[in-house]
Amino acid sequence: MKFWLNNPGVRILVPMTLGIMTAANLQINHFLITLFCCCSLIVYLVYFRFSTFKNRKLIGILVSITIFLVGYQYTISRTQKFWDTHFSKTVSQSEFYHVKVIDRLVEKENSYKTILQINSVLGEKELNCKGKLLAYFRKNDQVKSLVYGDELIIENKINKVEGARNPNQFDYSRYLNIHQINYQVFLDTNTWQKTEVNSGNLLITFSQKMREKLYGYLVENGVEGKQLKVGSALLLGCRENLDKELIKSYSSAGAMHVLAVSGLHVGILYLLLANFFNLFKRIKHSKYLIAILLISSLWFYALMTGLSASVMRSSTMFTFIIVGDKLLNRKVSIYNTLAVSAIVLLIINPYMIYQVGFQLSYAAVFGIVYLQPKIYKLIYFNNTIAQKIWAITCVSLAAQIATLPISLHFFHQFPVYFFVSNLVVIPSAILIFYLGIGLFIVAPFGGFSLLIGKVLNFFLWVLNQAIFFTEKLAYSLIEEIALSIFETYLLYLTIFLFLISIYYRKAKFIYATMFLSFVFLGLQLDTQYSSIQQNYLTFYSIKGETVFELVKNKKVYFVSSKELKNDWSKMLFNVNNNWNNHNLTSKVYLNIDSLSNFYEDKFLFVENNIFYFEEKIIQVLNNDYLTEINPDYLVVNKKSLKVLKAYLKQSKPKHIIFDSTIPEYKLKYYLERMDTNVTKVVSLDKKFYSVDLK
Repeated sequence: MKFWLNNPGVRILVPMTLGIMTAANLQINHFLITLFCCCSLIVYLVYFRFSTFKNRKLIGILVSITIFLVGYQYTISRTQKFWDTHFSKTVSQSEFYHVKVIDRLVEKENSYKTILQINSVLGEKELNCKGKLLAYFRKNDQVKSLVYGDELIIENKINKVEGARNPNQFDYSRYLNIHQINYQVFLDTNTWQKTEVNSGNLLITFSQKMREKLYGYLVENGVEGKQLKVGSALLLGCRENLDKELIKSYSSAGAMHVLAVSGLHVGILYLLLANFFNLFKRIKHSKYLIAILLISSLWFYALMTGLSASVMRSSTMFTFIIVGDKLLNRKVSIYNTLAVSAIVLLIINPYMIYQVGFQLSYAAVFGIVYLQPKIYKLIYFNNTIAQKIWAITCVSLAAQIATLPISLHFFHQFPVYFFVSNLVVIPSAILIFYLGIGLFIVAPFGGFSLLIGKVLNFFLWVLNQAIFFTEKLAYSLIEEIALSIFETYLLYLTIFLFLISIYYRKAKFIYATMFLSFVFLGLQLDTQYSSIQQNYLTFYSIKGETVFELVKNKKVYFVSSKELKNDWSKMLFNVNNNWNNHNLTSKVYLNIDSLSNFYEDKFLFVENNIFYFEEKIIQVLNNDYLTEINPDYLVVNKKSLKVLKAYLKQSKPKHIIFDSTIPEYKLKYYLERMDTNVTKVVSLDKKFYSVDLK
């Protein structure tokens, strides 16, 4: 209760966050909600004017309700798709849009991706409108010349962003919705034209050019290969250079936080500058000078790194910490300072609450502030080096405990040796960071920049080798962890009560912790029991692929191309999350291109492209094997379409599954000529298809 009373920022943040989350999930915009919000505010003001001190608890409840409603209505008001001027109101009416590039171009396999801001509709007359659009440009030399701020004229090829195509898949449409993007467009060479106008924000333009210049300094001074990829990510936030294997290695070692410029990096810079600016302590009114220098330096670093969302969020957080620590005369609670910084960020963008980086940043800082001192006091070493190692370990443990439920929910894995890798990662990151800043300062003037670059390259190599070594350790990563949102909240509540019980040492908190632990364990046991009762088929919708799986208990037979099976990021995006949710621990991979080979085990028999599974027959249509059977499910891909007509003359499948390799125009041609009364037709063009066999 004392904590609640002494931290007004926390008292505001909690109901405000609940209001934002309610608005984001309900997405209901109605004038009655606004009216109710205003009435609640009036009731509170009247009650506050005529109430007595005895009724302060009721006043507190009214304040919380009012803040909740304000948070709700503010979020709705900031949701662009509800605006009358949003371009979605004119999508079906316009032929052309006048747009502006508001992000850097990111190179993909067959295209360049960026974000466009729509300025107006070009029809019979120009109408101003607003909104953001995800854009893909076909690769050509003209696209490479596009930069932030360029204005274009594009054809109306706009479509809504698709939702998840596969079961339990990462919902990219929801992710984009958090960033106020609900539409996308693919622009071919002749569907857009660049104007002569560039209206980009001068500060952002300067920031992006500065980052490109600093990246050039790394290249020119001997930082190369994987070291360059990691160094540019660590120092400048250039994560687009990272390949899939590097990301996988750092993720497995529990060191992904190093590759995203965020709280760790801003914190390192803050400590460096705070120690340096202490030289000015003897100057009159030095606290104001030091605070201004610290804040200016942090935001200049944000400018260096391209003003990315993560570094701006961290800079805002530390700005409030500096103001509270350096400028205010009385001692300010760090929890209150963090809460106020979160409130400011949510006022700027209420949907930031759903950004994983935002959640992890505040959880990690809270863990370090609250837990690290308590863990550190548990053990004392006489040896200075041992005590330093213990201090770093405590920081890692505190941050890991605080972020554990979020990490398990979103990433479904737990790096076992995170505390070992961080003994190398954190000191290395600090050293690399200092060397990088030194290189950026010296490089424009020549001198020792090449030497610094070579030393920087060496320590980046050491960091990479430590990560690769940790990744290869036995049982380095526990994968396939499924944690629902309810279980995530429950785990946080259990950890919170456990910490409270240690602090207050009261039996009621210990009993509550034990009760919640048993509830959590019961949910996990229920999941385990459900997983041994499974029996189903799933036909996936993965563009350009023929993919399906047969599941019995905790075993999955996964049928796909060899390329898809070996594509870690594609499997992670489309398939692995579903396996985690179904607790599938035993996997058999079958190559779609060699199904003529014989396969047999306890549950499955495969021969000549035909699967016999749980009294069901699944046949993959193949030009070479037109067996006269009547399968339950016939899988047809682009290559086998030409023999489908001949096949149907001799066989009558109960279901025909057209996979996602088949173009839409060909699918329409065959659908018009099929007797759907005899055979059920399923298209995987947009959505998966699953069948429960229990």
